[in-house]
Amino acid sequence: MNVANYRDFYQKALIPIGLNDLYHFKEISGNNHLIPTHWLIALEGQLKDIENEFYTWIVSIYPSDSNGSFSWNASCYTSSIYHCIHQAYEHANELERTGKNGQLFTSKNKEDVS
Repeated sequence: MNVANYRDFYQKALIPIGLNDLYHFKEISGNNHLIPTHWLIALEGQLKDIENEFYTWIVSIYPSDSNGSFSWNASCYTSSIYHCIHQAYEHANELERTGKNGQLFTSKNKEDVS
C-alpha cells in the first residue's frame, strides 16, 4: 500500500466490485489491462489548525486488488471536504452500502462517483 497521507488514512473493509460497477469503471478509466477486483473506501484527514488539532476529511474510493493493494494517487472518487469526521464516516458508510450492492455507478450515484 502506498499512501501519501500515512497518519490520517483510515480504510474500511474491501468491497468486491459488482459486475455493473466493473463495467462502468472500465468505461471511465480506459485502463483495461489493470482490472481491479475490489473497492477500498477510505477516510483521509488533513490537519488544518495545529494549535487546535482541527482536521478536515474527505472520503475516497480506490480500485484495489483482493489483497488491498492500490495506488494512492489513482482514486476513482473523492468527496467534497467534511469538517466533521462523523459526517465523512456516514458518507463512507453510504458508499459502502451502494458498493456492496454493485450500484456505485448507477445513474443516481454516477454524478457523485466519477
